[in-house]
Amino acid sequence: MKKFILLSIGFVLATLICFLAILSTANGRTDPFYIRFTTPPQENLIIGTSRAAQGVVPSVLKDKLGVDMFNYSFTILQSPFGPTYLNSIKKKLKENTTNGTFIITVDPWSISSSYKDPNNVAFFKESELCLGNTHYVNMNPNFDYLINNMKGEYLSILTKRNHEALLHEDGWLEVSPNMDAAVVAQKTNNLIAKYQEHGLNNNKFSALRFEYLIKTIDFLKAHGQVYLVRLPVHPRMMEIEEQLMPDFNAKLNEISTLTEGYYDLTYLNDSVLFTDGNHLYKESGKYVSAVLADWILTK
Repeated sequence: MKKFILLSIGFVLATLICFLAILSTANGRTDPFYIRFTTPPQENLIIGTSRAAQGVVPSVLKDKLGVDMFNYSFTILQSPFGPTYLNSIKKKLKENTTNGTFIITVDPWSISSSYKDPNNVAFFKESELCLGNTHYVNMNPNFDYLINNMKGEYLSILTKRNHEALLHEDGWLEVSPNMDAAVVAQKTNNLIAKYQEHGLNNNKFSALRFEYLIKTIDFLKAHGQVYLVRLPVHPRMMEIEEQLMPDFNAKLNEISTLTEGYYDLTYLNDSVLFTDGNHLYKESGKYVSAVLADWILTK
């Protein structure tokens, strides 16, 4: 009996060691979020959704601004403005930061909600996703993240690698899709149709999310300089956003006095490339990041 117990304990320990070893191999191709939760606390942050995750390149900003920027942007599902995102930002910010640089990117979707009651925080789904269920955001390897967000898919850490997307150590999600004109056109048509049919009809402005945008600004302003930004978007997507929230710029200009300024980069809509009608192609992201950095230098 004693031998059986010892063998059982040995088997459990060996299984646990193998399991942890598998988790430890997770890297920047495992998924589009993991690496952001494995880095140390940061002093300079880029905040936003997937537009910022792909379209604002920290290394370009560093070359021009001379500071180590970190991209802590996720997706419209994961990181619209609200209590979940703000709480995670607080965990990611390095303690006692006093001279940070914070770029907050905003679009109509990030201050909207797809619910009949857009101001009911109980229905904000992001609380159940990675920003809500990852309690430790500065741990490497981050078993907290992996166990909570890769349930049932642990072996995919070894077997599945996304060769189209690479999440860098500075938080930038580099996406290298097929940019054949026909492929991009099809993706754009599909995405625009989706936003036209579902996004536009099911979303509305959320005063509560807007309030949390202001709370996010106020929190970061106590630790440095805050810059409010609207990134370029495909002209057809812009048309949808103007239908969703025609007074978007008025809302942003109203709160811009709380920051170092508001920069609406949508004047570049026709000058840059998008992968799908929503996200900047990586080379265009580098260009836009350089333009953004030049603006920050004038403030």
